[in-house]
Formats: sequence, structure tokens, C-alpha cells
Amino acid sequence: MSARLRSPWALGGASVGLALLAALAGTLMALLGADLSCVGGGGGTLSPAPSSSALREIPPGRVAIYRAAGRRFDIDWPFLASIGTQECGSGNCPGVNPSGCAGPMEIAYVRGSACSPDPAAPTLWERFKVDADGGGADIFDPADAVFTAARIFRQDLGAPPAGGSYSGYREAACRYYGACADAAANYADEVMARAVRYGFRGGRAPASTAQQAGAQQGPSCEGSAVGGTSGRAIVRIAEGQLGTAESPPGSNCTRYGPCEKWCALFVAWVWERAGVPLRGGTSPYAYSGSIYTWTKAHGGRILPPSATPAPGDAALFGLGPGASEHVAIVERVFGGSIVTIDGNYADLVARVGPYPPSLAVVDGEPGPIYAYAQPPGVGTGGGSVSG
Repeated sequence: MSARLRSPWALGGASVGLALLAALAGTLMALLGADLSCVGGGGGTLSPAPSSSALREIPPGRVAIYRAAGRRFDIDWPFLASIGTQECGSGNCPGVNPSGCAGPMEIAYVRGSACSPDPAAPTLWERFKVDADGGGADIFDPADAVFTAARIFRQDLGAPPAGGSYSGYREAACRYYGACADAAANYADEVMARAVRYGFRGGRAPASTAQQAGAQQGPSCEGSAVGGTSGRAIVRIAEGQLGTAESPPGSNCTRYGPCEKWCALFVAWVWERAGVPLRGGTSPYAYSGSIYTWTKAHGGRILPPSATPAPGDAALFGLGPGASEHVAIVERVFGGSIVTIDGNYADLVARVGPYPPSLAVVDGEPGPIYAYAQPPGVGTGGGSVSG
């Protein structure tokens, strides 16, 4: 859970399916004896209703799990949900990452690893693991992972009870990450801004954060305002999709949009869920050049191929926006090379690189990079990330 300790090369995986989440929600309902849509009893502070942003960005079964964990451990569920989105895009993140954290909430799992350096001491998972659904505690089970994270926050990291202060929750986010911010992310502020968007109502939130969240909530269920966007969030969501394939194979049918070539649909899907204010679903962005034209028309930045992009930017391949052949999400930039996460690469979501941008074709990309598109609100420009 600490970027200073955990390698950025966390293993990705496909997001858990809605059917599985619905089944988990049903199991939790039976165990807890409550309608998970109303978890938290009558106290609005204990269980605020999900905002439009939460309903748009989080699978409904996972919302139910966050709310159930919030009630079980007396913690604000929008904060838990924001941590889950920050760590894994509210997906599964299967496998153990190279730094020894694992699961949907990236909990320290391997003794003697960067996430849990003392080989003789039990890990956070060993100390606090929770069997939330009666199937045995499993760090890769979304319910077990979320319930365990809630327990860690309340019993080890000092998170306030539900309805507690913004500053108290922000400090708990700092402890979970191992720092409030670093070169990779302004972690605590990103978590808290998203928590407010999801419905967090803790006391004394900074006015600018509350105003930003208020501008993004409401009944319209439109895309998030650009203030909620971050390159890190884009990368996290993209990483959560690694390994997702067409179904059936060779059909071009995916969760990202219509059954057609889907590299740009994938980028639009990820950007939208990270808060980029695309409109009309992913279908209008099926042509890779549309990512370029939309970014240019909506206040984003177009960088030349000689520039250094930032994580979360779109790398565009081909001869230009009118002859665009492919688009991918920049995951990492270091030493003059980039790593991208590509939709529709050998019919699945795959990590490609590292490769020098000028030699993209050598790594299997269909053409040279002609531009990078940085969505509005992410930052003031591209910048390298030390590797």
C-alpha cells in the first residue's frame, strides 16, 4: 500500500464481473442480515447514499461491499471506496505484486518483502484478515480484502469512526500509503477528494475540496469534472484491466464498447472512469484519432512525439490524427523509454515495453508515435517519472 515501498510494476488483472460481485453482495446480505442497499441503519452519517460519481465509477456489487464493511467496522464507506479505487480501480488486481502487497486493496502480504520488511513479523494480512463471506479469508476475495482493509484502518491506522473529521481520515490515508504524497502521487489528497465525490461528509473538509466535489455530484450522472482527474488514477484503472480479452476470442467484443476494433474504446473507458469528462459513452471515440481531436477541443494538451509524456497520457500511433492506427495509455516513463498499456494488443489488454518512443514499431506497435494526448485537468504538462 506504500508507493515508496511498493514497486510500480504491480501485477494487473481483469476487473471482477458484476455477476460475481452480485453473488458476493448476496452472501454478505445473508451473513449480515441486512439489505446492503440500506446498510448503516437510519444514520445518514454512518451510511451516506452513493453519489452519482460513486454509482458511475464503482460496480454496484462493490458499492455494497464497501457499505457493509463500513457498517461492520464503523468507518466511512466512501473513504474505503476511494482507497479501493486508488489502489486497484475497484477491480481485482489478482496476483502478488513484486513488493509483496496483494489483492483489491493492496494489503501487505509477503513477509520479508518491501511491503512487510521484517521476515519474522506477521504481515498486516496475517494480523487483521477477515473472512467476510464464510468461505475462508482470501486476500484476493473482494469482500475479505475490503473488510480487512476497514479493520486495518480502524484498529491499526487510527481512522476515525464514521462521521469523523476530514483531517483524521486524510492522516489515515497517509499512513496506509506510507506517505501523504511523493513523486508518483499526491496520494492523500487524491483519496480525500474522491471520497468527498463519493459521498463523504466528515467534518471540516477544505472548502475547495467540498466545492470541487459538489460540482461533480448531482442527479445528472454525467462525467466527472476535470478536477477529479489524475494521471495516477488513469494508470491504476488501466492496470486493473490487464489480461482482459475479447469474448469470444477474435470477436472484437469487450466490456469497453461496441464489437469493433477497441484500442480507442479502451482508452475512452479508462479515462471516463478516472474522471475525464467524456460524453456519450465510449462509442463516439472508437477511432483512435478521436482521442486526439477530443483532447484538443476540450482543453487538454497535445504533445509532440519528441516530448516526455506523463503517466495517464494517451500515446497515439500512426501518421497523424487523420491516419491514426492505434492508441495506448502511458503507464510509466523512465530513462528515455516508456511503458504503455494497450487495448486490443493481440486481442487483449496488455503491457508493452519498455521501449524508446522512436522504436515503438520494434515492440509491435503498428506505427510511430505521432503525438501524446494529455486529458484536461491532469496537470500542466508531461513529465518523466524516475525509474
